[in-house]
Amino acid sequence: MVTLTIIFKADWLTIICSILGIFTVFTQAKGKIATQFIGAVYFGFYVFLAWQNSYFGEVAVYAGLIIPMYIYGIIHWLRNRDKNNNAIMVRKNLPKAEWIILVLSLVGLSFGFYFLLQYFGTAQLIFSTVSVILSILAVYLLARRIKYNQIAFFINDFILGTLWLLVILNGDLTLIPFLVMCLFFIVYDLYGLIQWTKLEKKQKGLLPL
Repeated sequence: MVTLTIIFKADWLTIICSILGIFTVFTQAKGKIATQFIGAVYFGFYVFLAWQNSYFGEVAVYAGLIIPMYIYGIIHWLRNRDKNNNAIMVRKNLPKAEWIILVLSLVGLSFGFYFLLQYFGTAQLIFSTVSVILSILAVYLLARRIKYNQIAFFINDFILGTLWLLVILNGDLTLIPFLVMCLFFIVYDLYGLIQWTKLEKKQKGLLPL
């Protein structure tokens, strides 16, 4: 990653975002408590980078929803951690009523964010709207300790990679390290699903700790 930043003359913000992003998905895949702290810092830098590239949807959702949910995650995870390995206690699933409320909320937010982002002239409006909703879903499931957050992150990171690829194709090669980071995210999301499943089984006594 450092080599890529030098080759393509990436600025300090891209470098910091890339490094923090890698640390975030690494600890997240392991279900480590530290991921909530690192993630909150990472997304703070990410908001500024998204603003610079007119991805106002990313700015709105991360500043207004994602970062606060990470702060909630810090509190919730600390109260529900597995002290044997400093990881969270994985929940099997959400109650049906909570799923219904979540889905209905996301549908409503989809329409709201679409027109809001359209008003602000957001680049790649459809992709940005979908990314916003998937980000909310992924981070909510993460904060609630549900392993399926990794699937939502996987789909969203694929879309994010597409968004930043479009910027690169328009001539901004300094963001290539960030695209590589998104590809790294995609791989680690799949790895994370496997790790969370193993962690869940360990906590149920199905596998040795």
